[in-house]
Amino acid sequence: MLRVEIHEFASNEFNEAIRWYDSQSKGLGSRFKKAVVTQIGNIRKNPSWYPKEEEDIYKVYIPKFPYKILFTFDSKKVVVWAIAHLHRKPSYWKSRKS
Repeated sequence: MLRVEIHEFASNEFNEAIRWYDSQSKGLGSRFKKAVVTQIGNIRKNPSWYPKEEEDIYKVYIPKFPYKILFTFDSKKVVVWAIAHLHRKPSYWKSRKS
C-alpha cells in the first residue's frame, strides 16, 4: 500500500471539522473522523479508482458528510491536499499544491 502524506492545512481542516461536529452533537465528530480515515484507507489501496476533480487531482466524497478529500498520488505515496467542505470556497486549496 502507498504511504499517505496529509498537507498541514488539510490536517487543520480535518481537526477543525471534528471539533465542530463534536460541538453539534456528542459523538458526531468521532463518526466524521472514522468516515475520513476509512476513505483515506480506501484511497491508499487503489487511488486511481476515484474520479478526477481536475487534471491531476482526484476526489473522494465522505459518506453522510458534506466533505470531500482532494489528493494526488504517484507510485510511492498519496498526498491529501484538502479535506474540503462541499459548500464553501471551491478552489481555496489550489495554492497548496504549488
